[in-house]
Amino acid sequence: MNKFAGKTANDMKLKIFLCFLMMMCFTNMLNSSACTIFMANDGKHVWVGNNEDEVPSLTYRLWYYPTIDQHYGYMIWTELSADEKLNKIMYKNPQGGMNEYGVFMDYTAIDDIPATKDPLKQDRIEEVVTDVLRRCKTVEEAITYISQFNLLRLTGAQLFMGDAGGDYAIVHGSYIIRRTTSWFALTNYAINNNHYEPCWRRDTATKYLSEERSYHLKDVVTLLEKTTQKKPNDIISNYSMAADLPSRTIHLYYKGDFSRSAVISLHKELKSGMHQRDMVSYFSQYPR
Repeated sequence: MNKFAGKTANDMKLKIFLCFLMMMCFTNMLNSSACTIFMANDGKHVWVGNNEDEVPSLTYRLWYYPTIDQHYGYMIWTELSADEKLNKIMYKNPQGGMNEYGVFMDYTAIDDIPATKDPLKQDRIEEVVTDVLRRCKTVEEAITYISQFNLLRLTGAQLFMGDAGGDYAIVHGSYIIRRTTSWFALTNYAINNNHYEPCWRRDTATKYLSEERSYHLKDVVTLLEKTTQKKPNDIISNYSMAADLPSRTIHLYYKGDFSRSAVISLHKELKSGMHQRDMVSYFSQYPR
């Protein structure tokens, strides 16, 4: 056998194996996460709060991609795996992200609902977060882009999208819910057809957000704390974000500790070029 042909075949097998692992990781990520996402918008300030609730053993990485050609600069966050080969391609399956125009995206898991398949639309199996962040300045543009596709894999999760102007939408493979109020809270149940299920995290956020107030960092952190999940639960808030969308700044909290934060300026990070950083390293200067 030609040694190059053998090498090509082995490379192809490796790619297939890695793609399989990546798909399994993405599916498990959507099915196991129990998150709280909310938008706090008082007309002057636009914040998104995000508690990422998963098993305590999970770790994460932040990825930064500067503006290039026609693509906008953006960041994403992903889970990490024990397999470093898989980590090298985890950027293809982000949990969420934010771009240089203040578009923010993240998922919450729900019970599986089949995706709608419109014969006039293109079938899409790949996730859409990265392409939206690279192409869209607003939620309106994101909806226009996403509406081209049948989102065949978006069955066990809802995708929250918010922008610096205070617009938001919730996307599933079978429906899109648009903004109806200035504030919004999303947890782990389907919200199509005015569906409602009791959820202490969602109800806590809704009560807090419905009170008239100006929203500053301390208010967003207060609500993140109120909705965080802690041990001895099997699922805990591994990290929390208070994202100031107009300034493209994220205040990051780790493992339910709101006494210290890492402040991430997307503008500054993008100046450093394309790079990645494990989330825990933002907190390594503190004793644990």
